[in-house]
Amino acid sequence: MINKKDIIERFGDIEEKTLLARILDKAIQAEKSRSVTYTDFLDPYQQKLASKALNGSKGMNCSGDVEYCFDGGFEEAERKAIIFDGSFNLDKEWENPIKFLNIKLKTDVNLSHRDYLGSIVGLGIKREKIGDIIVKENSASVIVLKDVAEYILYNLLKIGRISADVEYGSPEDVINSTELKKFKEIKCTVPSLRLDCIVSHGFGISRSKTGPLFSANRVFLNWEPESKLSAQVKEGDVISIKGKGRIVLSEVGNITRKGRIAVVIKKLI
Repeated sequence: MINKKDIIERFGDIEEKTLLARILDKAIQAEKSRSVTYTDFLDPYQQKLASKALNGSKGMNCSGDVEYCFDGGFEEAERKAIIFDGSFNLDKEWENPIKFLNIKLKTDVNLSHRDYLGSIVGLGIKREKIGDIIVKENSASVIVLKDVAEYILYNLLKIGRISADVEYGSPEDVINSTELKKFKEIKCTVPSLRLDCIVSHGFGISRSKTGPLFSANRVFLNWEPESKLSAQVKEGDVISIKGKGRIVLSEVGNITRKGRIAVVIKKLI
């Protein structure tokens, strides 16, 4: 049987405890009702926390008689939900809670990830009900939970000011998220690899204005909240700011004659 209290007590942060309590409630529900349950979509940091809490034993078994897996609709998905199965019947057919929606713009224009996400959230849909958004030419494939799929299907009429059609899709509509993500490449030199310095150049913000972003807990390094402006960043690190998007420190090059470091930053668009 899953011991929720013992698992949560291993974590100190109140937000982590709250998240894990919700996840464990789903696992306990599956165990008690011998049914399939699922969580909202989790970002990579939340998935790591959940794995740490659930991996009391090897393989796919968490504490208790529940099987679980992470599913984002396709293998390379960044955002994933946890599906718990307490039915003891792995061959039984059950409806996958992950649904695919294809959005086709009625005008020949390319919009960004933020445009699609903003329009869906504008319907009153919570962010955690939405998985990855794969932006294509004049269209996008969106992965959502079945709870909200039908509502979006019938109520999403525009992306921004552009009229759009929405229909159900399938996993085949998503080829490879890493190939389809679009980045703006920023080549520059920086005085150091401090986080506030990379944030300043990557997001086009003066260093004096980065402080309030850290104070407001809006900065994340590799999906983990980061409050230290002086935190060191390395090649491959992912930095995101709530409301401003995401960048990747793609390359760290040589030191210039003036003692600055050449870097390549990719900003998701």
